[in-house]
Amino acid sequence: MTTVKKARKYKPLLSLDFDGVLHWYRNGWKGARYIDDEPVPGAVEFVREASQYFRIVVYSSRSSQPGGIEAMQAWMEKYGFPEVKFANDKPKAFLTIDDRAIQFNGTWFDPQELLKFKPWNKPADEED
Repeated sequence: MTTVKKARKYKPLLSLDFDGVLHWYRNGWKGARYIDDEPVPGAVEFVREASQYFRIVVYSSRSSQPGGIEAMQAWMEKYGFPEVKFANDKPKAFLTIDDRAIQFNGTWFDPQELLKFKPWNKPADEED
């Protein structure tokens, strides 16, 4: 017997951080309107595929600053990303992908250990 999955009428919301997730962000912060690096390898393809299953919303610290959303939109268009929504405030998402987050599993963390956190794109010996 073959099972056919029905297409979802409602796509859950997937929130994607911009810097360090879509934008490689190797050169650090230079202002909300200044985006000077390439996409993280595979980001365009991921957003394209994920759009089939999710409503995609990009949220960043840039979002609340003048010109930030427009700069992200222009950058994503330049690199061929599919059209997505942008949020001014943290969206109520089904799932969030962020380079500066830890999943809470019900057990509290040692605050001193949290100070050692490094995002994937920063060498362990580099200061933030």
